[in-house]
Amino acid sequence: MKNIIFFLIITVCTAQLTLNHNGLVREYYVSYPEGVTEPCPLIINMHGFGSNALEQQFYSGMNPYALVSNMAVVYPEGINNSWNVGTFWDNNEFDDIGFISALIDSVAEDFNIDLDRVYACGMSNGGYMAYELACELSHKIAAFGSVTGNFMLNDNQECDDVREIPILHAHGTLDYIVPYDYSIDGSLYIDESTAYWRAHNDLTYESIETIPDINTTDNSYVEKFTYYNDSSATEFVHFRVYGGGHQWFGSIIADWVISQLGNNNHDININEELVNFFLNYKLSDFIVTDMSTASNVEIPNGYILYQNYPNPFNPATTIAYNIPANATVNITIYDMIGRRIKTLIKNEQVTGYRTVVWDGCNDAGLPVSPGLYLYTIKAGNYVQTKKMVLLK
Repeated sequence: MKNIIFFLIITVCTAQLTLNHNGLVREYYVSYPEGVTEPCPLIINMHGFGSNALEQQFYSGMNPYALVSNMAVVYPEGINNSWNVGTFWDNNEFDDIGFISALIDSVAEDFNIDLDRVYACGMSNGGYMAYELACELSHKIAAFGSVTGNFMLNDNQECDDVREIPILHAHGTLDYIVPYDYSIDGSLYIDESTAYWRAHNDLTYESIETIPDINTTDNSYVEKFTYYNDSSATEFVHFRVYGGGHQWFGSIIADWVISQLGNNNHDININEELVNFFLNYKLSDFIVTDMSTASNVEIPNGYILYQNYPNPFNPATTIAYNIPANATVNITIYDMIGRRIKTLIKNEQVTGYRTVVWDGCNDAGLPVSPGLYLYTIKAGNYVQTKKMVLLK
């Protein structure tokens, strides 16, 4: 089995690289979309305690989901198979925050990376590390995700002083490694973490969605909790996996290799959820002055058109946008040969954050065919177009 796993990992890995940080040679693996001319978003995907970068690449299975959206993924290696997050069980006292910061710079030197769209996520101990980065490296990373990893709020962290932080957290209620409703290491368990980040981001509203129980044999089901406000696009999203174990949810490999870690849920694929969540955010949504010195980042002019969510979608998707001044706003759906499909918005709007839903129908109210579509916003002199996929 080990030989087979090793072979499969190698076939999907683009490059194995090293970085000298503080006198230590640190390893990492990079998956990068081929033939892409535009700068690519970058996801940092960190392994759990006792695992390593190579195993996380194979176990998570993130590469195909990222590559279809032209996103690069880097899998860094922790020291002694762990990340320094301040718990009693850490097997690592090294500067992992500094390493990840240097890693971003190094990957951007070797690959065409959009430094405005860098994201971090991880499994278990790697999820703890993603929360660490949210506090300590939010000037370089736009949004964060944790799968079965808690938030270790240490005395020396300055989380209160950082900007709004979008976070996605997925956790199983029957996780016996990192328990769902209590803490064994001083970290904030999910309810405490939710309360902290709701207060930090001033997220006053809550919505709850029951995910369809598509797989009735995995002994689990999912509710999605979204916390938000009406003044920004920042969200804290929590996937509560009832009956779920200590798993990277939706991973086929988890079923094969580490089913002893509890039930794996297949009603969601956490890779898809993370990718779609991340694409809603840019660092320049939150920090403008820091981006002015980045060589390959377009300085925002105040208007923002966000990636639709979910994407791909069926039957409906939400398009969010921000306008910095009163303007006539036109948002239109086109097919790939430029034919107008649907005019969603065409009116005068005041300054602020807005959303509009497209139900997959044309101007006549008829459902359109599955495929790739464009949506364009025109507001004042601002014009921006993005792609989206309507599933069959």
